[in-house]
Amino acid sequence: MKKIFLIFSFLTLILIVVFLKFTSKEKQMEKVSFTTSDGVKIVANYYPNKEAKFAGILIHMRPKTKESFDKLAKFLQEKGFSLLAIDLRGHGESREGVSGYLDYNSFSEEEERQSIKDLEAASAFLEKEGFDKEKQFLIGASIGANLAYQFLTENEKIKAAVLLSPGYNYRGIILDNFFKNNLDSKIMVISSKDDQQMALLGFKWFQEKHPSSTLIMLEKGGHGTDYLEVYPELQEKIYNFLIEKLAL
Repeated sequence: MKKIFLIFSFLTLILIVVFLKFTSKEKQMEKVSFTTSDGVKIVANYYPNKEAKFAGILIHMRPKTKESFDKLAKFLQEKGFSLLAIDLRGHGESREGVSGYLDYNSFSEEEERQSIKDLEAASAFLEKEGFDKEKQFLIGASIGANLAYQFLTENEKIKAAVLLSPGYNYRGIILDNFFKNNLDSKIMVISSKDDQQMALLGFKWFQEKHPSSTLIMLEKGGHGTDYLEVYPELQEKIYNFLIEKLAL
């Protein structure tokens, strides 16, 4: 009888451990939403980490969605960060505006430039979660990289920005319009030799304007978040850059 009791107790303990492990992993991501200053409902995937001291905003490339950052978000979440991957207006689930349904395919360049308000709202969401701007970082791809750079120049308290395939001019979001010369230490730029011409011009621009930033030119890899699939080791490089800049 005693032996049966011990076996039962042991099995119960195992089940409790498995349950706790499962439930801790279960809530890896939650869907959230918030409204921009011009009335657009932004939907995002939030990857919280209770121990996090810093949080990042992930900004996808056109025509992708927030899910294109899922692997990187989960990797960085496991490393101790909280992450917020947003659907930019007119993409994915961020379709509700004051004037009706939004579709990025019909945006003018001026409408595209209003996407910076999506980052402003995302940053405000993180502030409510306890992450002031000095505890925030940015990771953007393609047009999302240009928006991340713009947001960094307008909010210099932000600690770091990782830019995948930034282009000199994406849909009227032109790097020269936001240049500030004191941000080199906060910037990592990743491009590849087989990327589109606009991205190569963007890399050259960063070489000239931010020569002391962390610049990585890959042999090949496609564009933006495609790099993360071709080079899984980039996740570790991005993490190492962040812990250095965030002084963890």
